[in-house]
Amino acid sequence: MEHLVVVSRRSLFALNCRCAELHITNVKLRYNLFNTLVHSTTSYDYEVWVDSKKIKVIQVVYRRFLRSLLEVQKTTSTSVMLAKFGKFPFEHFAWGQALLYYNRVKMVTKNRILEKAWEAQLTMLAAGKCWVGSVKKWLLKNQPQEVASLMPPVQPPLETTP
Repeated sequence: MEHLVVVSRRSLFALNCRCAELHITNVKLRYNLFNTLVHSTTSYDYEVWVDSKKIKVIQVVYRRFLRSLLEVQKTTSTSVMLAKFGKFPFEHFAWGQALLYYNRVKMVTKNRILEKAWEAQLTMLAAGKCWVGSVKKWLLKNQPQEVASLMPPVQPPLETTP
């Protein structure tokens, strides 16, 4: 998680320095640059590493950027700042993408390699050590009624004897 903080802060610092060098003050342009440069760096491959703690770390960086960009106080609501740009919180975006990825992987089991990878994920799910487990926890927290139909039944791996 520390690596994620460092990467996001470096990306944000580089963006701010470059905008200062080029005298870019337009709020919409800077926000679009942020989405293009910083968001893409911090959210790289997040479908696999997604979890609530890491998302909160990224949201702190996003809030700092929005506060500095809009020149508002720390007490200003994140919802208000995001509404200014017509955006949703990063958490909604990250979990939405994780769910799409989950469904895509679950459905594409015709390929032998993907099928083996999916089986390995389900085995790791039994031990609670994979991204599928993070998605399941999030679903249970936010939509407990629908989880049973979305998540596959977890079966322990078959013991093989030599």
